[in-house]
Amino acid sequence: MIVFVDLVFFTNFALDATVLLATAKVRKLKPRKRRVAVAAAAGAAYAVAMFWADVPYLYSLGAKVFVSLLMVLLSFGYGGPLAFLRNFGAFYMVNFATLGGVIGLGSLLRSWNDSSGALTITENGGIILDWHMHLGLFAASFFLSLRLFHGTTDIRRKRNDTESLVWKAEVRIDGASWSVPALLDTGNRLYDPLTRTPVMILEASVWEGQLPAGWCTRLQTESADRLVAELDESASASFAWMDRLRLVPYRGVNGSTRMMLAVKPDALVLSREGHPPIEAARVLIGLDGGTLSSDRTYRAILHPELVSAGQEIPAPSQPA
Repeated sequence: MIVFVDLVFFTNFALDATVLLATAKVRKLKPRKRRVAVAAAAGAAYAVAMFWADVPYLYSLGAKVFVSLLMVLLSFGYGGPLAFLRNFGAFYMVNFATLGGVIGLGSLLRSWNDSSGALTITENGGIILDWHMHLGLFAASFFLSLRLFHGTTDIRRKRNDTESLVWKAEVRIDGASWSVPALLDTGNRLYDPLTRTPVMILEASVWEGQLPAGWCTRLQTESADRLVAELDESASASFAWMDRLRLVPYRGVNGSTRMMLAVKPDALVLSREGHPPIEAARVLIGLDGGTLSSDRTYRAILHPELVSAGQEIPAPSQPA
């Protein structure tokens, strides 16, 4: 068998450099390209040494882990034991994800005869896999696996970022309460222009049983002031929240001024893990006829002032 050492070196160099850059992206690091190149060269030199040095211990588990630690250290530095271990773990996570994708795609494209002939069971019950893949297919599978890994981690990161801003919002009216997940939107600056009361936006479907029939659907296409104007005397008398209704003007996406239907609650209690509950009495609940989050991660949007200016609810005292 003829082995082209230069091809082995540059192939491993490119793969190691790509994995290290993917690790940097996962860990949100910005290493110097020179450091990444030196680390990738060290990994490629170790791969080439397999064809030159006949030293069994050089290919043991300990030696492989040592080389991996060296590559991570050269690329990202030390930065403390915790940061170093996290970088090392991310490095192996990217390796396993991309290698698994390459093997999976390669197995998927193999015919039955090739797959069955490549699998051998030894007398001791071991399995030997004679696995071959064209270099071009290997490169395509590797970068496709890396792309899928990036997409998955980006989605997970965005979801985690969103969940870190989600609060539990409990709206209290006339002794009843409704709890929904609410997203804290620091860009929300919606106030009632007359009283400067902050407005929290809530999906109208949460109150479908409390609002007049058809309002939840009509709020998607019709103006809120039109719905209020249609309430006759009999409907007004049967609607318990009539005195709580407000119309809040706001500017739409196209720049036109529209009216949002809002309800004045008795109180709004906000809570989340690791934070004491907050009560806000000065708030309006604006109703949105659509769906705020497609995956129902949240059903309301919080005004930032509700968190910053809310009053903490003291924990109940323990009996002596």
